[in-house]
Amino acid sequence: MGFTDDSRSRWLGRYENPRSIRRRDGLHVVAAARAGDAAPCVVIVPGPAASAARANTVFAEIERVHALLDHPLIPKVAARGVADGMPYIELACDAVIDGADLTGLLSDAGWKVPPGSAAGLVASLRRAMQAAHAVIDPKHGRPVCIGRVSCADVLFSREGRWYLVGYGRNAPLERAGEQQSHRVLEFQAPEVAAGGEPSPAGDELALSLLARSLCHAVQGSAASARGVDRSIRAMDLDSPGQLERRAPGAPAHARRGAEEADAAADLLHHLAPCSEAPDPEGFASLVASLLAGRPLPLDEQAAPACPPTLVLGCEVRWIAAKDGVKHTLGHALSRIVTALVDRHDEAPDASLSLQDLLEAGWPGERPVADAGANRVYVALTQLRRMGLRDVIERNEHGYRLAPRAVVRFVSPRTEGARPQDTRSAP
Repeated sequence: MGFTDDSRSRWLGRYENPRSIRRRDGLHVVAAARAGDAAPCVVIVPGPAASAARANTVFAEIERVHALLDHPLIPKVAARGVADGMPYIELACDAVIDGADLTGLLSDAGWKVPPGSAAGLVASLRRAMQAAHAVIDPKHGRPVCIGRVSCADVLFSREGRWYLVGYGRNAPLERAGEQQSHRVLEFQAPEVAAGGEPSPAGDELALSLLARSLCHAVQGSAASARGVDRSIRAMDLDSPGQLERRAPGAPAHARRGAEEADAAADLLHHLAPCSEAPDPEGFASLVASLLAGRPLPLDEQAAPACPPTLVLGCEVRWIAAKDGVKHTLGHALSRIVTALVDRHDEAPDASLSLQDLLEAGWPGERPVADAGANRVYVALTQLRRMGLRDVIERNEHGYRLAPRAVVRFVSPRTEGARPQDTRSAP
């Protein structure tokens, strides 16, 4: 697509600073700024496997359906047309990342979402869906439904605001031809998966399943499948069988009454105990802090955690984290750790890009882009397994040591001492 970070170069003759949010063979979702007024927006264009005719059909349906809806979480279509021979559609929202990548950032940073904040997110998405269900699509004579939903359908701004896209045609999940979806899990009711029509009950089920899939990222949920099951029961989630009985494809005798189904579908209980109120502002604050590289926001009554500590051996030949276990470093890992420590000393809030880390770990080498990135990812994974999961952070600018991290060097004369008992070398 010819993206560039050079703000002087216009993309499609209309936008500046394009940055990919989700790249698919079918469609690309891109964050950009309008060249005329610098207003942030999201632009969708065809992927390499989508024809212009197919893209025009998809964009026309997105524009038609979005024009029927009026909810602050569902962005309006600001423009649609063809520029430089490429069809495009512009959404009026300032998103820079989607939920799929956001969950990766949360995992890399080791952050867990407070239950109330998670409930605030899901409750607001449900209200947006319900607002769409209240609108009858004149073309089909049915309520407007999204049909299938994924983390990629939720877009986030730098300030933590979020938006729900996917109405008309689900651009983040749009496949090219018969290709299967990849990399992003999507959720849908059984009848939709079988080719049936979407329905409000099916949307409710899809969002319920999406919420269940995120339990591992919520405070109090264990990492193991058994732990997640316990946490689901503790949060009063319906079982998959109970959820499916609400779908229109279920036998009539198995369906619940409308009022009971609405109560059972209350997703606030999926991600928060009854005693904890939904807190959408808390989730927005967490997202903004994560994208800005700020420390994890703490509850007012929460005790601040001890800062993560990194102990380095002489000439960075080994490292040790809070468990005190020494891990010998190879040349590449040693150089990467040294680069991260040097940047931490210079500016604790600053990050190193993938290219910076590649040049630090393998100076003078010029591997192809994907191979170079994979080298860095493997190296960072190794370092996290050595106990640095709480020490190394990832944000939108790259990687860094946690700003609060304490780095200690072991002098040659104390190499034999236990790392946690040493003092910083003079």
